[in-house]
Amino acid sequence: MPIDLRSLIPTKFLNHLVQIDSALKGEGFECYLVGGSVRDLVMGKAPKEYDLTTNAEPKQVKRLFRTVIDTGIKHGTVTVVLDRTNYEITTYRIDKDYTDGRRPDNVEFGTTLSEDLKRRDFTMNALAFDISTGILVDEHFGQKDIQERTIRTIGDPIQRFSEDGLRPIRALRFASTLDFVIEPETKNAIQKTKHITKKISLERFQDEVLKSFSGPHPSRMIQLLVDENIFQIFLTNLPQILTANYHVLEKLDKTSKELIGLQLAFSFFAILEKISLKELESILRTLKFSGQNIKDCLLFFELIAKWENTEKTKKDDEFILKKEFLAPVKRHFQTRFPITPEFILKLKPIFGDTVKHFVQIWEEGPPLLLTDMKLNGNHLSETYPDLAKTKYGVILNQLLELVLRSPKENEYSRLLLHSAQFISNLTK
Repeated sequence: MPIDLRSLIPTKFLNHLVQIDSALKGEGFECYLVGGSVRDLVMGKAPKEYDLTTNAEPKQVKRLFRTVIDTGIKHGTVTVVLDRTNYEITTYRIDKDYTDGRRPDNVEFGTTLSEDLKRRDFTMNALAFDISTGILVDEHFGQKDIQERTIRTIGDPIQRFSEDGLRPIRALRFASTLDFVIEPETKNAIQKTKHITKKISLERFQDEVLKSFSGPHPSRMIQLLVDENIFQIFLTNLPQILTANYHVLEKLDKTSKELIGLQLAFSFFAILEKISLKELESILRTLKFSGQNIKDCLLFFELIAKWENTEKTKKDDEFILKKEFLAPVKRHFQTRFPITPEFILKLKPIFGDTVKHFVQIWEEGPPLLLTDMKLNGNHLSETYPDLAKTKYGVILNQLLELVLRSPKENEYSRLLLHSAQFISNLTK
């Protein structure tokens, strides 16, 4: 039965999809939009990417389009590029035997759409849409499960999860990003197939975590991973039982999607508040997070811990705010992008309403780092040639402490006078 989903597809994508559909059908092949894009359309959302399926084999697809990339040709997938936009096209297939818990050992082409849909993970992802006729193919009651906001495997969940150990993690991620509930049999199968999940690559696991961060409630993903004891599959040194701090997870949901490091910091602070930075770094490296995300996470984790342990009376002390919080942020980010009041406001999940005070301080442009001072090591060398270079750091840090407390002291002549006093104190 025709259904009006085309109206939800932005014109640029719709034109491309019609072009692909026409090219394949013009040669006598079938063509359907499939998977997550159809699920999103049924939910009334415009998808960000579009995958298609066809009975044409990859070599036949490649003959029809100018720019085609062999992204997964062994498994029947090629990527057609139109106006710098990628569209994955996969040949109908049946997957044969899974021994690595991730990919089928063999695939069989030349099958039907119905057989192809049976191999997919969840009912909500086993929908196919004919772009030209408007017919929605739903052989596994996917629409019903979408309406009921339910995640359910196609067929026996233990079998489906045993085929691909990533599927349980995807179920948790979908529950988080879509705000769906995992139906009981599917949920029970997560525990019963952990030995398969353990086989997946750490990169794929962390990728699912990062995908959940783009959703409205990333806290739910972290809570589900804790509830199902999934972290311990990949991080064997963790306690067998973890609990998540609900109030910290609330802050995770309020964190800017642009600050992945801060999202990671809240995620791990919620479950491992007392962990050392060295231990946290080891965990992040084990899970294959990028170097930049690791560095950002460590900075934010330290700031969160420090702020939580700062006495309430000291949270209004400008010297503390500058030295312990603003200075580390400036040192960490200044070489990557301009630090603006808008950026500082994104740190509200850490600092609450005090973030307004941080903005006020920042806009005054106070010296925060050694590089902000009007006097440096070269000046000390010129003025005090007999001063041991090992003492430079001591003197400069004393001067920095001074200008953090009193920014007006950040003038060359004043700092020179103060440095003379500090040097004098050193020699007493």
